[in-house]
Amino acid sequence: MNLRSFGARAAFLAAAVLCMTMPAFADSELPETVVVSATRTPTDLSKIGSSISVITAKDIQDQQTVFVTDVLQTIPGVVVTQAGPRGEDSNVQLRGAPNEGTFVLIDGVEVSDPSRTQTAFDFSQLTTQGIDRIEILRGSQSVLYGGDAVGGVISITTKRGSGDLDGLVYGEGGSYGTYLFGGSARGGLDGDRIGYNVNVQYLGTDGFSAADSNQPGNTEADRYHNISTNGRFDYAVSDDVDLKAVYRYAGGLVNYDACGGPFCDQSNIGDHFHQYSGRVSSEFRLFDGRFTGEVGAAFARDDRTNFDNGGSDYFDIGEREQFDFKGAVNFDPDNILVFGAETKRDFSHTDSDPKTESNRNTGYYAEYQTGLFDALYATLGVRLDDNERFGAFTTYRGTLAYDIASTHTKLKGSYSTGFRAPSLFELFGVCCGDPMLGNPALKPQTSRSWDVGVEQQLLDDELKLGVTYFRLDASNIIQFGGAFGTSEPNYFNVPGTSISDGIETSLDWRPSAQLSFDVAYTYNNAEDATGTRLTERPRHLLNLNANYAFLDDRANANLDLRYVSDTADSDFSAFPSTTVNLGSYVVVNLGLSYRLFEQTEIYGRVENLFDQKYETEFGYGTAGQSFYFGVRQKV
Repeated sequence: MNLRSFGARAAFLAAAVLCMTMPAFADSELPETVVVSATRTPTDLSKIGSSISVITAKDIQDQQTVFVTDVLQTIPGVVVTQAGPRGEDSNVQLRGAPNEGTFVLIDGVEVSDPSRTQTAFDFSQLTTQGIDRIEILRGSQSVLYGGDAVGGVISITTKRGSGDLDGLVYGEGGSYGTYLFGGSARGGLDGDRIGYNVNVQYLGTDGFSAADSNQPGNTEADRYHNISTNGRFDYAVSDDVDLKAVYRYAGGLVNYDACGGPFCDQSNIGDHFHQYSGRVSSEFRLFDGRFTGEVGAAFARDDRTNFDNGGSDYFDIGEREQFDFKGAVNFDPDNILVFGAETKRDFSHTDSDPKTESNRNTGYYAEYQTGLFDALYATLGVRLDDNERFGAFTTYRGTLAYDIASTHTKLKGSYSTGFRAPSLFELFGVCCGDPMLGNPALKPQTSRSWDVGVEQQLLDDELKLGVTYFRLDASNIIQFGGAFGTSEPNYFNVPGTSISDGIETSLDWRPSAQLSFDVAYTYNNAEDATGTRLTERPRHLLNLNANYAFLDDRANANLDLRYVSDTADSDFSAFPSTTVNLGSYVVVNLGLSYRLFEQTEIYGRVENLFDQKYETEFGYGTAGQSFYFGVRQKV
């Protein structure tokens, strides 16, 4: 272990000890009408001016989704692309912002990988096991979360354990030689002063060709194996003191076809991957609950080791160490001041660059929430970031929400500024025999984001309609634009402003306790400063989900339909690359479950029910009609 790693872990342990000496409050499971990510403190949705969606554990179970990317696709403004079968690189984009503009938290840990070309999270290894809720906050959120939250925030939390032991074992199998099994244990001790929740899962699949098998010559299946586990442990020291520790690990093997384009099937090439993250924290409240706070320390690491025909080819290691404090002063229920500070250091180390590159960013933020006449709610926030390579940046954010109780109407809007510092690879990257792929002279990207919308409830609040217009302007965009094998840098700041704007609409209808319909449609036009369309941003995106519980709630049926149209992408098999249109497609998934006994449930699903041929990235395959069957047993 080198001195830097030893020092990092010593600091992490010291922070853990500090947390255990501070007072804290025990958090509780939040109702669906309360969110945290929009203000970093529990707030009723009626008071939120930002656009936010909530996915619950029930939604995940009803849809029988194994990977988080599958359930995210049901949300307005969210685009998911994947370069082939399960385990292949996945991107999640919000409102036309690039993948690196999606800020991802898992139980309070920032999990993006600093060693990637752009600092972003690899969603391809993230399964839904143990997840209690997912909040998707759209629009720039740099004030509360820093520079990487240009497109928005996805905050994932696992459930606190309580009560008697609630154990679960499950297994399923299906198409492409896929098998999955796992288990969980959740409960409480000492009158629920101690809570625990541990989940373990293994997934294996023979897969199919990452290079589109609809093209001649792409016949080799690309396999994937993933073992993952996550856990949460809570200890209520007193009524005002709570300690929490969380961890996550995912590791395995993924084969892929790395050459891009439709004619590039490759054999025995892939990655061994490992994702680690953890956090210890203490939450506390003082002065009869008027002041609440949290102090925490987090660590995340991504390892990827490539193999090619049995030999090791290259490796990438990204690490992040972070310490943070958050406080909230509750003057009264309608006047709350949230403030905090955080410091993090990112590290990147690869086989092609013997020097470990790093960068530290320290941020300070404050946001004031106020309400008037039980109808008008506003927030105003400011953040100062001190980046050791790029100096100080100030960002702002304001939101408004006006709740018209007499008509069950909510008007909302937000405005924010943001910035993204260049990634370590964009600055210093070395690859593919090129002595200077990165560009140390790059400047940070800057952005402005705003939206306005209306939400209307009808039929005694059984029906909820929403329409929002959004726009994101980004300047100094960093793009790859050089040639390999030269002494010139390959990343550049592009002059001018790129624009992504559009409309998000939603319909949520609950005609009865057993039946629900959710419809989300997004129109998005995203162009660079020259007016050229940005790739992998469909203009039209529609998702419909219908869920029906029947036979006294012993049985459940879920239908999900996704329509995607007019997507530009790059054909890298041509030189220079050309732009192609991926065309329109409709994918339908159907899931059924039945509770045989009080503790036993069987389930099955059909993915891509009508065997639609389509691509989310040019040249890369997608699954055809697939069948899966499984059983869940409570213990």
